[in-house]
Amino acid sequence: MSAPPQITVRAIVLGALTIAANFYYIVNVGQRLGIGSYVHSQFPMATFMPFVLWLFLNTALRALWPRVALSRGELLTLFSMLWVVGTIPQLGWMTYWTSIVGAPSYFATAENQWEETFFSYLPWHVFANASPRVVDPFWFGLSEGASIPWDGWIGAIGQWLGVSMGMVVFGFCLIALFHKQWVEAEKLTFPLAQMPLDLTQGFEGKRWPELFCKPVFWIGFALVFLPILYNIATYFALGLPPIEFYWKFYDLNLTPDFFLTVRILPLIMAVTYLCPVDILGSMIFFHLLAALKIALMKRTGFSIGGFAVGAAGQQPEAQNIIYMESYGALVFIGLWSIYLARRHLRQVWHQVCSGQGEPRQVALYRLALAGLILSALSVIGWGVQLGMSLPVAIGGFLLMTLTYFVIAKLVAATGFAYLLPNKPHIKGDSFLIELIGSAFQSPRSLVAFKVFTSNAFFGTFRIPAWPALPHCFRLFSLERQPGRLTAMVLIAFPIGFVVLAVETISLAYEGGGLIFLGGKANWIFEDMVYLLNNPMLPDLNKWAVWFFGFGEAALIALLRGYFHWFPLHPIGLAFQHTFGLRLYWFSLFIVWIVKIILLRYGGSRAYIAGKPLFYGLAIGYVVGVIFSMIVDLIWFPAEGHSMHGW
Repeated sequence: MSAPPQITVRAIVLGALTIAANFYYIVNVGQRLGIGSYVHSQFPMATFMPFVLWLFLNTALRALWPRVALSRGELLTLFSMLWVVGTIPQLGWMTYWTSIVGAPSYFATAENQWEETFFSYLPWHVFANASPRVVDPFWFGLSEGASIPWDGWIGAIGQWLGVSMGMVVFGFCLIALFHKQWVEAEKLTFPLAQMPLDLTQGFEGKRWPELFCKPVFWIGFALVFLPILYNIATYFALGLPPIEFYWKFYDLNLTPDFFLTVRILPLIMAVTYLCPVDILGSMIFFHLLAALKIALMKRTGFSIGGFAVGAAGQQPEAQNIIYMESYGALVFIGLWSIYLARRHLRQVWHQVCSGQGEPRQVALYRLALAGLILSALSVIGWGVQLGMSLPVAIGGFLLMTLTYFVIAKLVAATGFAYLLPNKPHIKGDSFLIELIGSAFQSPRSLVAFKVFTSNAFFGTFRIPAWPALPHCFRLFSLERQPGRLTAMVLIAFPIGFVVLAVETISLAYEGGGLIFLGGKANWIFEDMVYLLNNPMLPDLNKWAVWFFGFGEAALIALLRGYFHWFPLHPIGLAFQHTFGLRLYWFSLFIVWIVKIILLRYGGSRAYIAGKPLFYGLAIGYVVGVIFSMIVDLIWFPAEGHSMHGW
């Protein structure tokens, strides 16, 4: 890469204002009217949509008022700050957070026995005030003239923001220690950093980005934007049938037990065009194989050769067996990534201890290691304060951060932002509950652990900040701009969290949380009741499945090490039946076929020539969604139309 773009104070201020305005719109228009769902992946529309708006706004500024136009580095600063907080809105995290934090006392009934079963163990200091004055109007709306009881929420907001900042700092420091290894030794491609770099190329000297000057870019743009434009016309001409090609799910029911979902999303095709062919092929192959395995298990009653998976009363369904196999593979990838970096980490440790090396780099490594330790202690200490025993708090924290570490690395390697780990395995829940068993935990520790691993804590399977951080380091040099890069992240996150918490809570009080938030919290508390009444024991059969997945991934990694031509990658096994692959495997398949043909018959020159076409697909899609949003705001403010979803 050439000299890295520069972060400016002006860009950080504009980034903070853009985050606030973007999230205000998402909650008060998109969520209130139900017309916009902007967070589905690790790189959501909540990030890309305002960035594209800034691209076109800056193009206009260059033409009309060039002195105030943003530089390339400033645009990339906006992009980075938006991504750091991009997965927080709506179902990315905040809807779950507000629902869970405001739920226990309101939904407790004599029938569900929450109060009798776990209320005495619940860490009430991290929940909203349980008084009817605070909780009741949150769910059914304020009476006329009443004000929002913010005093009942301030403590909870402070608790969760504080521990979440600890997670952001831990991720920042961890990736700072590994980033050089990923760039220089493993040579990750960072497609989601390369795309904004390409989109802003040429802004320093021209009115238009260089990509906008290539006809093939506009061909890709038109392939997506024109169908969206036609669909917008159907808002007014109700007799016109809409084009559903880019929005409809097609189910292929090959047998009663073997079915596939076909969905084409231009945004995915654009960024995964930069993904290595072997990784694309592996994800497609293992997903198809997983669908076949599930069909066979359903046909055989989940027992093959007399081996039943799960102890009596704890036997999982077919897809949960696949999930456990995948989790073993995911843990292997995390441990293997650490092993691959052993020489780099040894060198880092030597520099930290001896002080030998370039002084600025030594200082950064020392600060990163100190931040890593202090933030880990703060999060683990918070878990103990919830009520977890120290071993459970340490185990839960390590398992959760291992998953987040793998996701951050693999999104950087693939550009496939729909790497969404299966929910039981994201934060170590399944490992400590299903494999080791819940019976070894005290009731207080178990309840606290369920709160710790719930969707209230630092995201769902869409992870805040961590997937963005490697790309921030790729766009900007930590060694050259340590203070501003750190400030950019640590300013963006609390602003995004607080704005969304305030706006989402306000939305619930104004219109009723039951309407806007639903009962998305109840399953967590129902799970507490079930586990307290039915403790799970260690399960050797599930351990066998987990180790089988771990061993499969190890074998694939070994074969890749010995045979350079070996086409499979363990990432496909780790995410074989996750939600993102189930929906978008066909989009990956199209890109995989196109890349194979281009590389086979045109070489790298044909591949490079094809990039503008795929970028055009992404920009055409986003501009179409924005245009639909503007039309809705002007002509359909009370109803609107959903243009972007799963």
